[in-house]
Amino acid sequence: MLHAMGKEMSRTLNGAKMQRTALLIVMIFLVSDMSSFGVNANSNDQVLEVTQNTHSSPILIEGLPPLMCGEDLCERPLRTDLRTTQPASEENEWWLSYGPDLDWNGMDDRLQRVLAGQDSISPTSIIGEDGRKTVAIVVDYAWHPGQVEADELEQVLRSHSWIGQENDAWFQTLDSVDSIVIDKVPVSALMDIYHLEGVVVIEMQNVMIPFNNIASKATRSYPSDVYSASAYERDYTGDGVVIAILDTGVDNEHRSLNDFDDIDDEPNVDNPTSYDDHKWVGGYDATSTASNPDGTQDPDDGQGHGTHVAGSALGTGDSSRVHTGTAPGAYLVDIKVLTDAGGTNSQYSLNGIQWMINNANKDWGHNSSVDGIQIGSMSFGSVSSPLNPGDEGDNGTGTEARLVNNATIDQNIVCVIAMGNDGSKRVPSPASADYGLSVAAASDFGTINRTDDGIASYSNFGPRLSDGDDDDWDELKPDIASFGSNIISATAATGTSIPGAPRPEADSDYDEKDGTSMATPIASGVVATVIEANPSLDALEIRDIIRNSSEIQQDKASETSVSNRWNDKWGFGLIDASCAIDMALNKPCTPLEGGVIAPPPTGNGSGDHVDISQPTNGSWWMEGSRVTISGTTDVPEGIEYDQIQINIIQHLESGNTKELKPWTIAGGDIDQWSLDVTIKSDWIELDEDYVLVSVRAFDTETEAESAIDFRVINLARMGITLASPVVGTSLQGNVDFSGTVEGVEHDYIEFKIDSGDWEFAMSLPELEVGNQDWSFSWDSREVPDGSTRLSFRMVNESGLKTDDVRRTFTIDNQPAAPDFIFTGVVEIKDEVGLPMQSAVAGSALTVDFSIANVGDLDVNDVFVRLDAPGSDSEVYPSEATIGSLKEGDSRDITLYWWATEVGTHEVVISIDPSNIHSDLQSDDNTYSFNFEITERPVEPTLRFMAGAVKTFPAIPAPDVSYNVNVRVDNLGQTDANNLMMKLYMRDGGWLEIGQEMILQIAGSQSSSGYEEVTFVINESSSIIGSTQFKAELQGDGVENDFSTHFFSVVVDNVNIGSPVRLNLISNEIILDFVGLDEGGLLFTTLDGELHVRTITDSLSVP
Repeated sequence: MLHAMGKEMSRTLNGAKMQRTALLIVMIFLVSDMSSFGVNANSNDQVLEVTQNTHSSPILIEGLPPLMCGEDLCERPLRTDLRTTQPASEENEWWLSYGPDLDWNGMDDRLQRVLAGQDSISPTSIIGEDGRKTVAIVVDYAWHPGQVEADELEQVLRSHSWIGQENDAWFQTLDSVDSIVIDKVPVSALMDIYHLEGVVVIEMQNVMIPFNNIASKATRSYPSDVYSASAYERDYTGDGVVIAILDTGVDNEHRSLNDFDDIDDEPNVDNPTSYDDHKWVGGYDATSTASNPDGTQDPDDGQGHGTHVAGSALGTGDSSRVHTGTAPGAYLVDIKVLTDAGGTNSQYSLNGIQWMINNANKDWGHNSSVDGIQIGSMSFGSVSSPLNPGDEGDNGTGTEARLVNNATIDQNIVCVIAMGNDGSKRVPSPASADYGLSVAAASDFGTINRTDDGIASYSNFGPRLSDGDDDDWDELKPDIASFGSNIISATAATGTSIPGAPRPEADSDYDEKDGTSMATPIASGVVATVIEANPSLDALEIRDIIRNSSEIQQDKASETSVSNRWNDKWGFGLIDASCAIDMALNKPCTPLEGGVIAPPPTGNGSGDHVDISQPTNGSWWMEGSRVTISGTTDVPEGIEYDQIQINIIQHLESGNTKELKPWTIAGGDIDQWSLDVTIKSDWIELDEDYVLVSVRAFDTETEAESAIDFRVINLARMGITLASPVVGTSLQGNVDFSGTVEGVEHDYIEFKIDSGDWEFAMSLPELEVGNQDWSFSWDSREVPDGSTRLSFRMVNESGLKTDDVRRTFTIDNQPAAPDFIFTGVVEIKDEVGLPMQSAVAGSALTVDFSIANVGDLDVNDVFVRLDAPGSDSEVYPSEATIGSLKEGDSRDITLYWWATEVGTHEVVISIDPSNIHSDLQSDDNTYSFNFEITERPVEPTLRFMAGAVKTFPAIPAPDVSYNVNVRVDNLGQTDANNLMMKLYMRDGGWLEIGQEMILQIAGSQSSSGYEEVTFVINESSSIIGSTQFKAELQGDGVENDFSTHFFSVVVDNVNIGSPVRLNLISNEIILDFVGLDEGGLLFTTLDGELHVRTITDSLSVP
């Protein structure tokens, strides 16, 4: 997180409160990348200033151990305004609604309990060096973590003896969310990770567990004697649709899963494409770090769950055609996200969902009509945890749920997800995802007839925990119910094979299972038939169709303030494949009995039998909102209706009309009905006159209809733009802000400064609907100089607010003056350049740091000084004068400290300590930190220091020999003699590859002696990848605790080039860089204007 690494910095920030505070993180032995602070451009190094990172007092929650920083309560970071120009995959500040995080500090409550002493529940945990079970976590950043963040995170992990990927630990940066996934993390590392720059949340990985003859008929997917017009009878089988089964793997050699025609389909476990009409098109084992991501893997199912699930979704039922899935014409992508043992960390499911997203549009190369993935079927979810007492699941902000949202919105994949089998009010992840289709389990009680169906006792129910946004609909989980009890489907070959014998093959066996896991694939198959019926539908439209077409089974609605239909156990109802297909085709739903019907006549009937309650005449429907059309029917004696139909037509000023929603069957009962509609962007027309909402009652048997009741409404969108001032403008005195507002019932504009309260800005001229310009003058002297964010929004007469538009400006009302700040990191090194964590008395230490002038005045002769206990020396100067420091320039500075006094000392660095250059914000011109100086021992004291190993070349090439130089230091006053150093390489065990004698390492009273030993690694051992080594020191006086040094060498095909400097215009400030396949784009600002420069492959500006 963008707060300090230690109490000292935390106190500095707290003391500064709302003042602008430049941060300087002192890294004693870890060197952080400084690219986020500036980009070298000739002599004008640009510096990104970090401002106003405030904290607040901790929130104490009964039953939740507080987060501790040492012996003190940790201050709570506000975590706002962290993202500037960094690229990101997710919406800004999404993390402010993350849960479980009752004390709102960015540390998962479950991890907080682990920190307080409870045991980790990670299935992959090991015992760390701190003696505790390791944890599995997800580290969320304010921006998308790059190599810099990954390296910093790995450095912290290794400093706590994390075993690393080379020893099978998990470490993965996800592409579609701003997160890094890790396991086997020592508990002792959590707080250091928490304080890393950019970290906003540390999640505990959820532990994921795997949560059809009668069922496929009861859903009206397959023909039966009870219900007519099944999807299969109407030729809807999911043909051409690809379903990804994310589960324990699939034994797709099973005769129900290997091909479509079930002719000559002898199981072939080794080649899933050996059939002329194979169902399998691709696969991936997400549980292994060695998996090939090209889609050619065919993961096996050693548990049986995934094969059963796949059969329920897309199984053909083999040649008997008995135990069919709901989409027997669909193709299979097999993604293994659960181990054969069942329970597993969410890292595998995250990896699998990310792989699904990456392959959403892949050409599988088997059939030109089969591309990508349209449905993700997920019969798994997070297990209830003792680390989260009273566990009700999560609020849809966890990483799995955010990936599901990304798959749905960005990749148009319908994600169908099991609700879980606790039988309690609990919505697990990823069923909690806003845009997922979560599925509860119903029991058909062994009959096809739907009238005797009920919710299974084990099925979880909702609503979901709130995420605190303005959309109450996303808490309505489950979405629908599907059949999950006594489901008969394909059986996997789960037996253990004898070494040397062929792998066991699944053939044509079937078994029975219960659970929401079984309900989910049945719903996934129904979704496939809907996609086949209307491929133009997007994922959210399909979800709405599945909801609205479901049969209402519930006695009453549970959340009437949001929906008069949704029920906490049934969701919006029991899934109905045939009705869903009708809705996808914009046709009225086929009744449960009586076969397919033609669309009803369009003429008006007689009898004022229907009455619309919502909307009322003159209502406005806003773009993106979800509205409910509802009403009642008063049916006189002797008349029968079995449908309520709704039609929406837009009338334009030109006289033309546009049908927004054809006659559609409403849900609910005949006497009390409703239909939920989402207002789409392409429905909004500037020349709209009015929109007519028509409702009628209809009898499908006699084709009699009631008179039409109607309402006249209008559609609009609400929005605000800010045209002036432009980005990058410096504001002085009175500033005019202007832009455009769009919407209905215009009333007034309000504004907000940074995170303050909203204030009235100006009244708007009366306007019923449309666009108008606005202009508002503001005195910028209300706030101090520096970076300030201003936000604007419109409020209409009904209190409806637009989304706010935000801009960050530099306020510059004070006279021109320099503004000195520290940037980057401080490095403490010994006299030969090795980083030091502490030092022995008599050491001559170099202190490297950088300063910048972010003010608006060039200055000369800037004095810089280091103060710390020790001896003065002309050889090691502790002060320096910088000849010139222009506006926007930064300088790297080296000062020296001859540390002759033992103890823990405060080291103070000062810029212009007398303030002779009149820096108006001189409170950030000093920085201090503590550093320990220990007594130099008399006897020889041998140590491998940080950075003791170097390779030549720096990154060795494969199949080419290279040198490894290992340095050992003598911190004592007495010489060390006759030592032996051996080098070992890990190759299964430890293999000795060389040894060298060291005759003497000199001791000294004032400095450390050292010797370097060079080992040659031959070409046969120079293999691409990371290789682990250890150097071992032997001889008299060598202490066992310090005799061995472990390190890794990475071999790769890379070339290291020389630094490249860009020739920019004076005062041109770099904002951001975007890499492209060839070269990139450099974004800069010059005199308030935004510039874009092309960067060539050779990193030059044409």
